[in-house]
Amino acid sequence: MKPIIGIGGNHLSAELGNQMEKTYTPQGFIDGVQVAGGIPLVIPISDPMDAEHYINAVDGLILAGGQDVSPILYDEEPTHRLGVTHPARDAFEIALAREAYNQCKPIFAVCRGMQLINVAFGGSLHQDISQLEEYDVQHDQKTNIQYASHSISIAPNNFLRSFLGEKHLVNSFHHQGVKELAEPFEAIAWSSDGLIEAFQAKERSQNIFAVQWHPEFMLASSQKMQYFFDEIVFLAGTGIHYQDNVIHY
Repeated sequence: MKPIIGIGGNHLSAELGNQMEKTYTPQGFIDGVQVAGGIPLVIPISDPMDAEHYINAVDGLILAGGQDVSPILYDEEPTHRLGVTHPARDAFEIALAREAYNQCKPIFAVCRGMQLINVAFGGSLHQDISQLEEYDVQHDQKTNIQYASHSISIAPNNFLRSFLGEKHLVNSFHHQGVKELAEPFEAIAWSSDGLIEAFQAKERSQNIFAVQWHPEFMLASSQKMQYFFDEIVFLAGTGIHYQDNVIHY
């Protein structure tokens, strides 16, 4: 049977959605999972109490990009540069992430998803990195999002290094970033100004990997971005740990 990959869906109001409320995810997530041989299943924002039922129904979880994560969740007051938040999405996706963790099902988190899973397990965020002098790389690129805009450096001896190498070019479309990394995770990639660009779970029983960039938007310009989807589908179907550096492409 093909592995089922749940994708946390976003919500578009009727005001912004041509008078129709919409649950959606970027097409790249759908395409990436299907090309990898999996079945994509978009999960609508729901009651956090239903998270266990959703995770029971899937073999792996993708947490996608979108709104800012509320600073209330990491005990900070909102600053004037905080963007739009979605408290219901925050609460539901935190419940999904924790339930997937409890069931040891693989998680691939992208951009907001990376930030949210960090907060879900006790980490914190920079609410707006453009206000911090130490971060001088353009993290909110003006170039078309399907193209890379800055470099990252990747630590040795991890699954990311095994197929992207020591340095790689990625796209960048965010204004928040990881400040304090949650205890269950370890950083494995950084931008040249020192911002965390990727992390993974420390525990070998957990297959969790998170990136700050958007592989789903780069599928047409970089074949290597498909490997993320190949890996989560493979892990969802086999349970083999990516920390063993087993990459199937």
